[in-house]
Amino acid sequence: MKYMLMIFDNPDSREFFFSDAGAPLMAEMDALLAELTESGELVSTEALADPAQTRSIRARDGVPVVTDGPLAEAKEYFGGYLIVECESIERATEIAARWPNAKAGGAMEVRPILDPAGTEM
Repeated sequence: MKYMLMIFDNPDSREFFFSDAGAPLMAEMDALLAELTESGELVSTEALADPAQTRSIRARDGVPVVTDGPLAEAKEYFGGYLIVECESIERATEIAARWPNAKAGGAMEVRPILDPAGTEM
């Protein structure tokens, strides 16, 4: 089964992660990605740009309206993701718990990806 591991950052965690002080966390992340690649569990992963570069679209009176910025003001924001394919949500959760950004003040969320038949609902 496939799972999306959503990486939530905040301005402090992202700044720390990409600073010299965060270099050990980057090395830890690289090692975990290499392990998941070798095991065949990693499907894909991407980091997302700063939320200031976001555009949101919402319908108003049936017409799509585009605004700059994320949908909601929040202290945490969706900063990236991993898609993994593994045997269970427990394994996906184990992987998420090992993701180093939680040590820098971020958070992770694990969600199953629906198969085309939607049987997970």
